[in-house]
Amino acid sequence: MGVKHSAPTLLCQNIKYPDNLNLLDLPHDVLLLFCNYLPLQDLPNLSRSCTHLNLLVGHHLDHLTSVKMISSWARFLSTNTGLLTQMESLVDHVRKKEDLMGRKDMYRLLHIRPDQMEEVMRVSCAEERVTFIGRNSPDKVEVRDELGRKVVRVDRVRWLQVEYKWSEVKLGRYRVSVRIRVEDNFTWPHTEHQPTVWTVGFPVEEGEEDIVVGVDRAWWRHLRKGKTLGGRLLVEKEGLGKWVRV
Repeated sequence: MGVKHSAPTLLCQNIKYPDNLNLLDLPHDVLLLFCNYLPLQDLPNLSRSCTHLNLLVGHHLDHLTSVKMISSWARFLSTNTGLLTQMESLVDHVRKKEDLMGRKDMYRLLHIRPDQMEEVMRVSCAEERVTFIGRNSPDKVEVRDELGRKVVRVDRVRWLQVEYKWSEVKLGRYRVSVRIRVEDNFTWPHTEHQPTVWTVGFPVEEGEEDIVVGVDRAWWRHLRKGKTLGGRLLVEKEGLGKWVRV
């Protein structure tokens, strides 16, 4: 219970409480169940209420950061070290439960939710195996201090194409995303008739099929302003910085 942040149903029909019951008078196990209904970002405020609730939140966080979660995190690090996000890099020292350095590490892991990840394979656009037209220009690849690794910076291009192909993909369900950061001076595409096309190709019995999604200039402007985007592309914001996953 709680490993995947589930909210169990409380069955209290046969329990009678006085009208002036204090919340802190409830049994400790019942209060822990209430914590499952609280968003992660509300737990720090609850812990600052009093010593009793501070201990309660500590027990709740310790329960959520289970051995299973940390094992999932260790497997993720074994295949993606060097391609971590800002949030992930803050807990890249964690390999077992004893490596957690206080509640900050617990909150960060619970934000990342490695136990809900399947097998993850990341590829850097700065690598030669990724087709990236114009990447070899000297001003296109730079080291980001907050990431500690190389990233591709797109400044001025007439044509932008990024492509990567995974080989030996087994039958299953997959999710593909591109991690980007749109700066404040972003102006591309220049006209409303210049769409951006996102394509995912996959093999079928006879040849290959494509999933194609096009977005226009308005979509990019909404992305730059941090507005909620609809449509067929899911945009997820990261906890730190302006990076998003599309």
